[in-house]
Amino acid sequence: MRPAHSEHRPGCRALPGVQALRSPLLWLGVLALATLASAGQGSASKTKSIQELKDFYQQNCTKCHGLDGSARTAEGKKLGGLDFTQAAMDFRKLDGPASEREIQAMSRTIRKGLFFGLSMPAWKDQLSEEDSALMVREVLLKAEAGKAIAP
Repeated sequence: MRPAHSEHRPGCRALPGVQALRSPLLWLGVLALATLASAGQGSASKTKSIQELKDFYQQNCTKCHGLDGSARTAEGKKLGGLDFTQAAMDFRKLDGPASEREIQAMSRTIRKGLFFGLSMPAWKDQLSEEDSALMVREVLLKAEAGKAIAP
């Protein structure tokens, strides 16, 4: 006796569950799960806001770079932390490719750290390339002496 569906070939047995794979409900479920999974991944890779980056600075960078970015803290002096207030003034004098190279260099340092994490930890697990570049452009290179980089 032949099955009712037209795709039967003589000598071939139907695999268990093949009928279930044809179910539109099953495919809707699979699509829903895939959408949820990709939505969860997308939120993890979303670029942080400037406010979130300022918060990150306050929580992780002030010990060495200070509240205003001037690196005048004891740790900053001991480790030779970069004075962002001076870097910001110097940066304003740069133009064109030189300024972009400076942003890329600072961003790379944030993500990779210095001296194998002994002088400055690597933040690549917490900040994406976009996050670190945005932090350099909108937070660090706008630092002013005496004005806290406040969240």
